[in-house]
Amino acid sequence: MITGLSVVEARWWDDGNHSVRALFETACGIAVSNPFGFRYDMFCDRSSLETVVGQVAANDTFHTIYIAAHGDANNLQGSPGNLISRAVLRNIIRNANVNFTVTGLYFGSCLICNQANAEFLLDQHNGAGVNWIAGYSTSVDWVTSSSVDMLYWSFFFAEKDRNRRRRRDKKPDLAIARFAASEMRNLMPTVFQQLGFNLYYRDNGGQLTSVWN
Repeated sequence: MITGLSVVEARWWDDGNHSVRALFETACGIAVSNPFGFRYDMFCDRSSLETVVGQVAANDTFHTIYIAAHGDANNLQGSPGNLISRAVLRNIIRNANVNFTVTGLYFGSCLICNQANAEFLLDQHNGAGVNWIAGYSTSVDWVTSSSVDMLYWSFFFAEKDRNRRRRRDKKPDLAIARFAASEMRNLMPTVFQQLGFNLYYRDNGGQLTSVWN
């Protein structure tokens, strides 16, 4: 099974480099018996991220993008000195996502998934054109956050596989994302207080809503 996930990662350190790639190979292998059921790319700056997102959005196999990079309250970082602001990120995704094939964004990054950025990226008139975003609003340890990410995606992949086999009442991607976050909330109820993890979306009335309120 192909999970529909695109993993896009920046280099973490100048000397040596850990990668989330192996985590996703493990999660996919366990959940859907296919360790290579996701797309993997690296980026270093605005141009390379734009190229990758353009390719992903043009292929309707992929519905969710996981971006793994250093971050702060307003930016992602590619290679040192290459900051990508939330406005640039919004424009990259919106310009590529003209057919709305990408429905969700998950940030494996410190600080950037705060409520203000959720409002900005999920703006109904001038946003990125996705239905949900998830990630961290605090500064998080790489090992800790990667473990949380692996847990989330294990729930997501397993539910997506169940959804694929349903003959009726199939769930949209937003419902699958919310299910995974709710399962995390049941298992790890302190993840919001300690790490600032949350999943944001707009309800049927257009109001910004989150799994952890």
